[in-house]
Parts: sequence; C-alpha cells; structure tokens
Amino acid sequence: MITTFNGLRIHADPSLEDAIEDWSMVRSPSRAKRRRKRGFPQRIKIRMVPKKDVYQFGRCLIMHPEMVRELERRIDAIGAA
Repeated sequence: MITTFNGLRIHADPSLEDAIEDWSMVRSPSRAKRRRKRGFPQRIKIRMVPKKDVYQFGRCLIMHPEMVRELERRIDAIGAA
C-alpha cells in the first residue's frame, strides 16, 4: 500500500514490529531470569507490537500499517477542524 501526502510517498511495511516479552505469568522475575540463562523454560510470552518509528528515504516515508492509519486519522482530524 503506497499513498501520498503533500508530495511524500507513504509506504506501509507490516514487517516493522518490535518483540515485547510479557513476564506477567512469572512468579519471580529475577529468579526466572537466572533460570532462563541456565536453559530452563519460563512462562514468558512474546508479543509483536508495531514500531512507532517512521523511516524516511528521500521523499518516501516507511512505517507500519497501523501507523499509516494513525497518520491518516490525524490528518482527517486536522482537515475537519
């Protein structure tokens, strides 16, 4: 999906994600970290969340599709005011 805004091309790249570790199921995070180093499995869930970063290459902006939707929402809000 490529759109344009004020001469800037906006390219949505779904691979721009960050891995977040969820330690909420772990009873003692410090103990779990020690045991994890030694190779014991832990109750850690890894969630993927969109990156908030926007990369610019020349006149092209590259961002996650959710960030594109957020940008479009903010542009529409400015235009409606």
